[in-house]
Amino acid sequence: MRARIRAALMPVLTVAAVLGAAAAIPSSAAAAIRSSAAAGPLRAVPREGVPAFGHVFLLIGENTTYSHLTTTNAPYLLNTIRPEAAWLTNYDAATHWSQANYVALVSGQFTRCQQKDGGIGCHQNVDNLFHQLDVARLSWKVWLEAGTAKCDGGAGGSCSSNSPCPLSGFYTTGNPPILFDNIEGPSGVWSATQPSQECLHNDVPAGTPDAGMSAFNAALTSGKVANFNMVIPNGCDDGEANCQPVGNRYTQFDNFLATEVPQIEASPAFGSNGAIIVVYDEDERAGGLAAKNGLGSGGHVACAIISPLAVPGSYGQPYYHYSVLRTLEDGFGLPSYLGNANDVTPIAVWRPPAS
Repeated sequence: MRARIRAALMPVLTVAAVLGAAAAIPSSAAAAIRSSAAAGPLRAVPREGVPAFGHVFLLIGENTTYSHLTTTNAPYLLNTIRPEAAWLTNYDAATHWSQANYVALVSGQFTRCQQKDGGIGCHQNVDNLFHQLDVARLSWKVWLEAGTAKCDGGAGGSCSSNSPCPLSGFYTTGNPPILFDNIEGPSGVWSATQPSQECLHNDVPAGTPDAGMSAFNAALTSGKVANFNMVIPNGCDDGEANCQPVGNRYTQFDNFLATEVPQIEASPAFGSNGAIIVVYDEDERAGGLAAKNGLGSGGHVACAIISPLAVPGSYGQPYYHYSVLRTLEDGFGLPSYLGNANDVTPIAVWRPPAS
């Protein structure tokens, strides 16, 4: 069992005082503050050796054990991304099943309901990265490939993720904004029928049924993307199911990366301080659930960070989904850590600051 890593918080008193006073602002009001042309971001000095991030892109694949990836079934990830990335060789997901891992990545915790992929019935009144960014006047967006609606609390399509499907038209349970009351609900009250304007604005289809990533790709070309972008492929492109015509779920996500990562890197939004994080939600549960180790009971999965700010190479330190969350909170200068992000260290792969 890996030891739990305790890291002391480094206070950022001035910003913490400002943001503490704003913590009770409903999400709709926070969104209005964030979008105001007169209000700039409340950016703290980045902490713990993590540099200041400009635009971050978190791309999530599904259900893939680290050792099952090969240069044959994932050639772009292993032959192109790995040599140029900070490649984490000792990274574990939080738990099983999928929904709980998406929630863990942005809130530092999960519930038993979410472990059962319970959908919108698992919503919570807890703080989360989206709300932290709101209060800091930083923008965020969740891009759902071929999503059918904004702030969509449904299944997202008619094809189940455990059956053969075409490579378009639906997405998975990985849509965390709908699960947080202070994001999905008007004035912080979760609603099954009236989602907040913030959720409708920020939790959006990445394209159309026929061109699932067209809106996201157009935003990349213009450079008009959020500070934090969570990119959720559909239930074929994320590797959840074997789909035609490719018929190999590992390769399906690899093909998605080969299409989208170069476009992100070419975007004017990426620049000198952008970061792409590629990670899988959990392993395949082959032979049963992963052994419990406190922070990483979701199994060994791949994680890569592509950024001019990062030093390429292999890194063997233990990291978790909570490590990604803490790293994002540091890089965006947020004044506190959520849940189990308090119990880990940030990912340490960064170039020293220029003297």
